[in-house]
Amino acid sequence: MTTSTVELVGKASALLQSSQAERALELLAPHASDKQDDVVYLQTFGEALLENNQVETAYQVLIRGCELDPEAEHGTEKFLYLGQIIGGVDGLNYIDAGLTRLESQLKCIEDDSITPDAALVELGKIYSTKNSIASYLIKKLNQGIFAKIEIWMTDLCMEPEAESQCDNLITSSLKWDPENPEAWSLLASIRISQQRSADAQEALVKAWSLFQIKKTTLEDAASKSQQPGHSDESGDFDVNMEYAELLQPLLTLAKLAIESELYEIAISASSGSQDINESLLESYYYEGLACLLQAKKLHVAANKSGEDYREIQLSSSTDEEAQSFLEDARIALTHGFKLCQGDASEMDEEVAAQVNELLNEVGGPLMSELLPKRGGAEEYEGWEEDIESDEE
Repeated sequence: MTTSTVELVGKASALLQSSQAERALELLAPHASDKQDDVVYLQTFGEALLENNQVETAYQVLIRGCELDPEAEHGTEKFLYLGQIIGGVDGLNYIDAGLTRLESQLKCIEDDSITPDAALVELGKIYSTKNSIASYLIKKLNQGIFAKIEIWMTDLCMEPEAESQCDNLITSSLKWDPENPEAWSLLASIRISQQRSADAQEALVKAWSLFQIKKTTLEDAASKSQQPGHSDESGDFDVNMEYAELLQPLLTLAKLAIESELYEIAISASSGSQDINESLLESYYYEGLACLLQAKKLHVAANKSGEDYREIQLSSSTDEEAQSFLEDARIALTHGFKLCQGDASEMDEEVAAQVNELLNEVGGPLMSELLPKRGGAEEYEGWEEDIESDEE
């Protein structure tokens, strides 16, 4: 890898890690013709294309990289990405090629007598200790394992060995990292598909406990970075990235918790995701839905009606606890409603429709939540017209 490629890939990787995929692609694209045989460049270029939803072009770039580096000596990511794009049995084969190299690199870390490959040498320039390199490799291993599980649960779900493959893979993941909350969440997803409700709930409780620990640890680290005299900018960046990466896993946990009727976990996970990004409609939908379902469940239990609580309509309840959850649902859904008044091009139309449907069920948006804050009327002008048009 030439010096120019080192600099180019380094800058592009930093942009990708800071969610600036468009800028990374703008930086890399002009070099596509003169670096078509540069494996490391192709791997990063393929990632940038994927992040910009240019899947077909990314496929061509990544498959070229895999052909030039069939043993993944210069990085495994291209095999993991390509496997996810292709799916099916062929996708599994590409992912396995990456996993084989990752396991070899872990073995190399454990045994100093093994000569490290080029990718491991580069990792040694980034991470200062064996433990930190091993943690990085295990994280990559789990990403590959998760991708394989997804293929078995979708493309190959009708194969007779699909269930046993998923069980073996998630067991392997938890062996590598038993404290990984995403692995426990994925275990819950597998158990839900197997209709093992009690096991799914147990896994979700464990996942939420580990997510809480991880989130709190990262928040504490971020707080310390603000203290006078702190100067570890590289470490701060890693903490911020890891914190941002909790967003989607928390939303997935909330969705699975709703499916498993663990509504209070779903509410907490949704609320926790809003600490990371308060402008994501999905989080308010899950929170509102979980609050509403919990209210219905409590209402039916209090009235001993024997109805299926999920099938009833409920806008108020004489049960105080149920009424409290109803009010929380209305607040969450009103926040979602406010987001729906923003840029429609960035909204998931299906989620927006579900938010409005649930909001109508609980009595419509709360005016107190829609009123602009004192001194900030210009930030949300026309809110009255928005409400009227929605009602129409």
